[in-house]
Amino acid sequence: MTVIIATTVSETKRGPRVWLEGHKLIRGQFGPETRYEVVFKEGTLTLRRTEEGSRKVSSRRDTPIIDLCSKKLAEWFKPGEKLKAVIRKGRIIIRRIAAVMKAARRDQRIIEKIRAGQPLNMVSAFSGGGVMDRAIHDGFKRAGIRTRSHLTVEIEGKYIDASLKANPMFDKDSVIINAPIQDINLGKVVEADVFCAGIPCLGASRAGKARLGLKNAESHPTAGALFYSTLQMIEKFSPAIVILENVGSYRDTASFEVIRSLLSTAWGYKVHTAILNGNDYGALENRDRLVVVAVSKRLQEMGGFDISHVVPVREKEATLADALEPIADDDDRWTIHEYLERKEASDVAAGKGFRRQLYTGSESKINTVTRDYAKIRSTDPHIKHPAKPRATRLLTPVEHARVKGLPEGWIQSTETSDTIAHQILGQSVIFPLFDAVGAAIGSNLKRLAATHYEIETASASNDTTYISDRPIAV
Repeated sequence: MTVIIATTVSETKRGPRVWLEGHKLIRGQFGPETRYEVVFKEGTLTLRRTEEGSRKVSSRRDTPIIDLCSKKLAEWFKPGEKLKAVIRKGRIIIRRIAAVMKAARRDQRIIEKIRAGQPLNMVSAFSGGGVMDRAIHDGFKRAGIRTRSHLTVEIEGKYIDASLKANPMFDKDSVIINAPIQDINLGKVVEADVFCAGIPCLGASRAGKARLGLKNAESHPTAGALFYSTLQMIEKFSPAIVILENVGSYRDTASFEVIRSLLSTAWGYKVHTAILNGNDYGALENRDRLVVVAVSKRLQEMGGFDISHVVPVREKEATLADALEPIADDDDRWTIHEYLERKEASDVAAGKGFRRQLYTGSESKINTVTRDYAKIRSTDPHIKHPAKPRATRLLTPVEHARVKGLPEGWIQSTETSDTIAHQILGQSVIFPLFDAVGAAIGSNLKRLAATHYEIETASASNDTTYISDRPIAV
């Protein structure tokens, strides 16, 4: 018979304690008065039943008790650590649970890579045209940390093609999967350092719920369960840093509660959340987004990342006119959209709040430009003709990219049609916002790796290392 017990290292006046009790010990041949010896080796504590053992199982009302508390134990385990004890045929093997060991590996891995100047492996889900990936890549670069695409998952092939043309994160070893995320079987993978994803928000946004009559985000027929696939990837790759984004209302969904719970309770992360506006971070687009940064708890305890320390890295244009291309007054783009005029008049007559969004260029911000912008819908932002009151036009892809703060020339380098360009941009993040997020995380990690902590392996197994709290000289 094999018995597995989950236990936690407690703290006493004599030091850390591991406590096991119950009839299950008898099933493993550790009844009251049984003698045993204790061996510490490679991060594992082994209790072996032997007549010559220096220790003895105690009891309370015939219930066997094993109480381990010694200075040696303090060298191996810290109070609060979760352990598992495997009892089988006169032997008990005690080691840290898998989640703790994975957390230790990811902490060690990212610090050692930064110190060695090696690129961090980044995994991206729902990457679209790679705007969020590129922004985080650029942010880490600001902090002096290189990143590379380890794995990128995106269902739309045209978006992947655009990302490959426009972004520098890919190398010969990068893996790109053009498939629905729920159809992927990753098998054995090489663990990553940074994970990022913009989980599709079709069921979380107010418009998406209203259009499909959804009671909750999880009811959406295609996007409702994608958070589960996202969590599977995070668990698989065990990154030290997780970066997620979504509409602000996603924070109130059951999906996000599951995400937060697993990250913080089961997998050992400190989860930071904030609703941040692109207009405050160097972009003309006035768009709120939920930003989630999960930092491996040990790194958090040592480094003190704070999402409020995310500061702008770009100064936005003074007015919308600064982002507009020189479009001639007689250009074919200028159009009188009679059906949009009729729609607005109808909405006004019906008491609805929908109005056309018309801009002259003097404005300091612009409302959200969405994925389906090329469809010319009634509430999409339009630019007014300077001399013809009824004539308007859509933003060009270049202008769309500018109001979202993307690097100049980025959208042209994707070599896509206007429709695809607007789709990529409309569902992308505000670039300078996530550039700033990447810079804040990278600066924190850089400081941690370079000036504050050293890695020691004396108290861990050959596959688990911990980062000490001792400052090192600089």
